[in-house]
Amino acid sequence: MLAVLVLAWLAGAGAARNGSRYAFYRSMERGARGAGETRRVFGGAATTLGAYPAACVLLDRYWTARCSAAVVAPRWALTAAHCVSPHIAYVKYNARRPSSPEGDVSAVHYLYRHPGYQVVQEDEGRGVDVTLLHHDVGLVRTRSDMSLASAPKLDPMAAMRLYNPVDLKNEEVQVLGYGRTEKSSLGEELFEVRLRLVWCERGAWFHCVCGVGGARAGSSARGVCSGDSGGPVLYRGAQVAVTSMGPLECAGARLDPADGATSVFTALYNYADLINATIYDTEAALRMRKIGESAAASPRVAALALAAPLLAWPAR
Repeated sequence: MLAVLVLAWLAGAGAARNGSRYAFYRSMERGARGAGETRRVFGGAATTLGAYPAACVLLDRYWTARCSAAVVAPRWALTAAHCVSPHIAYVKYNARRPSSPEGDVSAVHYLYRHPGYQVVQEDEGRGVDVTLLHHDVGLVRTRSDMSLASAPKLDPMAAMRLYNPVDLKNEEVQVLGYGRTEKSSLGEELFEVRLRLVWCERGAWFHCVCGVGGARAGSSARGVCSGDSGGPVLYRGAQVAVTSMGPLECAGARLDPADGATSVFTALYNYADLINATIYDTEAALRMRKIGESAAASPRVAALALAAPLLAWPAR
């Protein structure tokens, strides 16, 4: 069932050739027609924390799963920038189901995202689509240390520098996310899906790589969606990317993505120094910018975080 992964970049921008449109988790959730309509991982399979012990889930103040993430340091979890919002209140780790009593929880203290994070959603005649996505990388800092029950095979910070995804031709990646499949009745749990990397539809998805399920006779589409946002993308045990978005069709349990519809990931290789500086040298010039405290930390956080402008990031 495992597919071979191919990675490539596409120069220039253009509409998705496979006919799919793309969106982020909460916009899909709002668009669902009823409870249980929104599916997350599609074509995936339930897995255990043995797949990647650092996998964790971001919860709001009502203990609802918002996004996936990965513990990269004792008080830090890495996720997508679009997941970083004042609604994030807790990180749950050492657990494969967010709603179960298993595992540990740490309150979120501060929220960070890349200062150049930018997303443009516009209608090009087929409905609203994500036409531009830049620097979709973010961090959450917890109030207390997060101690993993077992350590990842590779140090997460060092692993980001091991592989440049642009060089991973014809290789397989493993994508993890806390969500539910179209057949799941147990709520969110840790799922995985194996994809092969292909051309991204748009050059304006900056530092992004894309993946698609292997097409075989009688096989269904496979990919990521919704709650998988921010989850780790692994190559040989190293986290090489975070999940950014999936095709809009996964918002409806009755719709299958178009043939060749991809899942979109933000590669980490070019952000390793930035992430390291944010965690270990917060006074350095090269770092993510704090956008505020978590909802669990301060009643003023919503106004504080939303009022903070994104700072410009110098062009490379």
